[in-house]
Amino acid sequence: MLLVDAAKGVAAVAVPNLLGIDDWALFITTPLVVAGHNWPMFLGFRGGKGAAAILGISLAIVPWLTVITVAPSIVVMLLLRNVVLGAAFGFAVLNALLWVTGQDAKMTALCLLLTALVTGTYLISVRRHIVSSIKTRQWRALFMELAG
Repeated sequence: MLLVDAAKGVAAVAVPNLLGIDDWALFITTPLVVAGHNWPMFLGFRGGKGAAAILGISLAIVPWLTVITVAPSIVVMLLLRNVVLGAAFGFAVLNALLWVTGQDAKMTALCLLLTALVTGTYLISVRRHIVSSIKTRQWRALFMELAG
């Protein structure tokens, strides 16, 4: 499934490029692909969190920086046994690399937008648990839920 989901992200970048459409179109196509991944109509609007689609998008936009980011993300996932924290680490590293290497401002803004989208999607999916844990002051349970 990871390859199929990442391929959707690649297509969101490749199709506008092949059609000769300006890079600004990516601010429409890529969030729509992530939204379609997160809330697919055919699955009752229940899907993933968008990380795999964003992996494909970043592979199409900044392939070498994405490849550099994947290895440390996998290490974090394996060490912490937590995919969410590994993906979050990967997004942070990728955005930092975009800035440090002086990538195009539009592409950096796009990656920041997509990171905000996937973060928001995750927080929305655990909002009930967050509110409940805060009301009952179960801080450990809150952290464990957010991390897992």
